[in-house]
Amino acid sequence: YGNRSHKPYKDMKDDFRDIIVRTIGRGGNVIIPAFAVERTQDLIYTLSVLIKEQSLPKVPIIIDSPLAIRATEVFRRHLKELDSDTQDMIKSGHNPFEIPGLRYSMTSEESKSLNEMKGGAIIISASGMADAGRIKHHLKHNLWRPESTVVFVGYQAEGTLGRRILDGEKKVRIHG
Repeated sequence: YGNRSHKPYKDMKDDFRDIIVRTIGRGGNVIIPAFAVERTQDLIYTLSVLIKEQSLPKVPIIIDSPLAIRATEVFRRHLKELDSDTQDMIKSGHNPFEIPGLRYSMTSEESKSLNEMKGGAIIISASGMADAGRIKHHLKHNLWRPESTVVFVGYQAEGTLGRRILDGEKKVRIHG
């Protein structure tokens, strides 16, 4: 996929956990630009697994995208359609969409208030390539903070803000 080989899920999950633990330990926020449909729900699932394993510190996890919130609600309403691993998790009493600390930020006022959070949170926001939407505000307020981390979990096309950051550009313009 994407002209690259990808790590097995367990290795990716462990790397993701380590990034979160280090960032929260420094007092920073983990900012994740993510596509609203499927990628955000995959992230919620992975965070749920890490919480079930008790390998993450307790921090707020915020989904900050009205579209991602609506898509997640579709997943929640159709749990029986999810894969066997998710079904097994649900049967064991752990619904991946009902995890401690998970909040949904629907309004622009709620989204803006997230930029005041400095003590450690995981913020998942659209758009996946960081070119539009609420994620740009979170990048503006966190990208410059050495204690915070931006985690790219999807393809970053040439010319996008996400690609420029990923390629190591030292200065980027966000909202002028």
